[in-house]
Amino acid sequence: MPCILRIVGENFDVDNFIDRSAIKPYKIFYKGEPQYATKPDGKKIERSGCSIEISKVDFENLDQQIDDALVYLNQNQEKLRWINKNPEIQYAVLDFGLNYDSDKFVQSHYLPNEFLKLVSELGVGIEISIYHPVDE
Repeated sequence: MPCILRIVGENFDVDNFIDRSAIKPYKIFYKGEPQYATKPDGKKIERSGCSIEISKVDFENLDQQIDDALVYLNQNQEKLRWINKNPEIQYAVLDFGLNYDSDKFVQSHYLPNEFLKLVSELGVGIEISIYHPVDE
């Protein structure tokens, strides 16, 4: 998923947040659970939280990911206002996934003012994750 919204906190009651905000995450995780299902005695998750799919476009299309995020954030502003109202939330971040382009010396990406203003008002940070393309 190229763009997801993660909402996380060490003492975050994620179930209560989901009930109150009516957000529909694709993934919920809880502090203290195994990080990997295949290693139940291994490392534990340090914070509770949820992940929400924001955009399904490919990893080469940041502009469309931003447009999708703007639509989602505008349509769900009231639900997302719980982020700033909940002291249990340590951070919320929109994570944009992009493919690394080895043909470019510099890779820069513009984030529009309208988008930055909205995420700031909602208390959401921005992360850009750049992935090395998988050779097929």
